[in-house]
Amino acid sequence: MSDFYTYRNEVAGRKRKRKLMLILILVLAAACAGVGWFWMQHDAQPAAVTSAEPASAETSAAPTEEPPAETPAPAQPASTGEAPARIVQAVDTAVWDTSTAVEQTIDTEYLNTDHRMVAVPMLGTVAPSYFDTVTFAGDSIASGLGIYDTGYKNAHYATYVSAGVQTFVNNVSVKNAVTGATETPMETIAASQPDYLYILVGTNNLVVQGSEDSFIAYYERLIDMLREQLNPGVSIYIQSIPGVQEDVVQSKPGLDNTRIATANDLLANMALRKGCYFINVREALTNPADGSQYDDYATKDGVHFNAAGYHAWAEYLATHTVWNRRSQYLGQNPYYIYGA
Repeated sequence: MSDFYTYRNEVAGRKRKRKLMLILILVLAAACAGVGWFWMQHDAQPAAVTSAEPASAETSAAPTEEPPAETPAPAQPASTGEAPARIVQAVDTAVWDTSTAVEQTIDTEYLNTDHRMVAVPMLGTVAPSYFDTVTFAGDSIASGLGIYDTGYKNAHYATYVSAGVQTFVNNVSVKNAVTGATETPMETIAASQPDYLYILVGTNNLVVQGSEDSFIAYYERLIDMLREQLNPGVSIYIQSIPGVQEDVVQSKPGLDNTRIATANDLLANMALRKGCYFINVREALTNPADGSQYDDYATKDGVHFNAAGYHAWAEYLATHTVWNRRSQYLGQNPYYIYGA
């Protein structure tokens, strides 16, 4: 058995080992800190080291022989304290301190965007009172929203049979398909002074197989005219041209569903350029595969819609609006942020 002295010596030995280990750790930590400080100082002054070398080279004796002609010596930067030459030309910030017009450098033309990617997405369902300050403008296809009991009887309608976009731009006198009054479209729209204007026109333009460029040019002119006559805060919705039954193209070659899809691409791109919203009602009324009219919504002519079709149309409009804090929504509105 170990005596007291042996046990004390063992304890003292262990203490010495711990003390030596602690001293070793402290020495290593100090060494690491010193190395880190040295590198920090070295990296903080790279310019002074590099600039001293060419300076000393200039003060040294001139070389005794010229370098060969085929291997010219690289030019040495002058040690004058000037900034090195820029590889990229400096920007003159004074150019921006002006109110004069500058040349446009960003392409803002929208030509190839798919109309389905531009359309207003589904949001909360607005209350029927939302449509009390809506004006629907367009051809006889748009008239069904006012003729059938869609719940939007308080809305205003400037919709006309056989109307094309030129009907509105030229402001000819025509018969309102909903009210039966003979009127000029632009005066009717301006008199209503809507908060929201929904436009659907173009089917009759496609029937005559006119130029799509001419159609869009007239449409842009229509938007400009409306901006001049309506309140600045009015929201303009461009509705997509719906598809037709598959056999309609046989009697009306211009109403090919593929061509209608292309026309909607042009309308969506125009909406982007003109600051309007594009709403794709086509997805509620036609087959997604080929764009043809749903059989359940079709009428005999294959172009217009029945009551069920217009109810689906009205429901789609109520669920696809741009959010506005003034709008009233059915049920709890998850899109309203308190205090916003």
